[in-house]
Amino acid sequence: MGILNLSLTAKYFGVSLEKDVWLLAISVVLFLDMAFWGPINETFRSKFIFLRSEIGEIKALQKTKSLLFFTFIISVILVCVVSIYPQLLAKIIAPTYSGIRYDRLIRMISIASPILLITQLSAIGTSILNAYESFFIPEITGFITAVLNLILLIFLAPYIGIYSLVISYYVGAIILLILLIIQIEKLNIPIFVGYNDVKFKDFKVFFLFALPFFFPYFFGQISGILEKTLASTIGVGSVSGLDYSRKFTDILTGVLTSVLVTMLVPVLSLNYVEKKAKEFVLNFMQIFQLGMLFLSFVIALFTSTSLSFVRIFFDKGMISENMLQEISRLTVFYSWSTLAVFIYLIFGMALLSSNKSKKYAFWGVMAQITSISMNFIFINSIGIYIFPISLLVSHFIMGTIMSLNFPYKSKVLAKVFFKYILILILTTLFVFIINKFLNIQINSFLNIASNSMLILVIIMLFVVLFNLEEKKIIFIYFKKIVQKCQNF
Repeated sequence: MGILNLSLTAKYFGVSLEKDVWLLAISVVLFLDMAFWGPINETFRSKFIFLRSEIGEIKALQKTKSLLFFTFIISVILVCVVSIYPQLLAKIIAPTYSGIRYDRLIRMISIASPILLITQLSAIGTSILNAYESFFIPEITGFITAVLNLILLIFLAPYIGIYSLVISYYVGAIILLILLIIQIEKLNIPIFVGYNDVKFKDFKVFFLFALPFFFPYFFGQISGILEKTLASTIGVGSVSGLDYSRKFTDILTGVLTSVLVTMLVPVLSLNYVEKKAKEFVLNFMQIFQLGMLFLSFVIALFTSTSLSFVRIFFDKGMISENMLQEISRLTVFYSWSTLAVFIYLIFGMALLSSNKSKKYAFWGVMAQITSISMNFIFINSIGIYIFPISLLVSHFIMGTIMSLNFPYKSKVLAKVFFKYILILILTTLFVFIINKFLNIQINSFLNIASNSMLILVIIMLFVVLFNLEEKKIIFIYFKKIVQKCQNF
């Protein structure tokens, strides 16, 4: 749904000033949200599980109510400040804008400011449900709102232009929040009653636990803002072009992050609290191996067929051929950056779940500082391509360092780490060579389909050759297919 939404956005708005303004406005609003609340959102599940095991569910929920109350109050204040003084953020996000571009950006920031409050309340609601092992409803409601966004965009874009994106975003966000509240009530989680006893010191419990993460989140948001600021200096449409090129991988990274934060962290935290070292390593390895195989497929596919994806989703007559080619090249770079981000995230989640949050926070800061430094140093010589390169280099280095701080020593982990990276590189290399050797010019859809089948075959061969655990799953499904064919 996210990719289809992006395709329609390219159809209606292409790479234009209106699209740039919307991206800059929503980015700076979400920047504030993540800078203030991102660390608490990421660490809440782990801290809540620790509190529930230490002081009981009733007291843990009471502290959560204080968190929700003060989060709401502070977010309302932030929204008011941004609405009244949007020019403060406009000067930061787009220092070269003036005249009509500046006026449009200020107006859009004011309109988008309440998104901060709605997004944060939804994040807290999702975290609460995850802590009670409710994963399906938060994710499926997100899917439903994505479908709704798509429908609204189709009907509204021809009439109100870029403001159709604003309305669809608001409607989707509000419906998501309502559905989350309904699910919390359905599970009888008493989080909306008893606010006569909220205490700031209970809010501080979550704040202090998340405190080390404010530094990497702050630098992370600064990095994102600087990326768009530097891109806006390249020329009109550069921000939009960069956004299109990284959307495929942003959606992929969002899926991986959702799995890691909503499912892996609660499970690993519980294993650590109960001192179950073997279960901790086993649960971590299962997600790590599955994620690496998934990335092997995705990275190989985008490396070999990025232009086909770009033509299918973005070649709607609003984007030039040169820009399509550039988006395609950037997409390849960003697809490789997902490997670095995944390694960084999954080992960071392992440190977070084992109460080593300070180490995770420190290396997170170093990743962002490295990325920011590379962007400033190489923007003039490398140009727009420095953004995916800096993301890849910084997160891969810091993710590898964090892997050395894994809570439980395991020789198997190191072997698996290098084995799966080797499989990813070999799979991508083989597919790239085969495509270069054959050099067959075919329809974009057929190109993606044929390469997908080729990549799956190569990965399955490597699974058997390297005797991976996934071999058992492949054999089971292969037998089922054979039996169905025989019965047929």
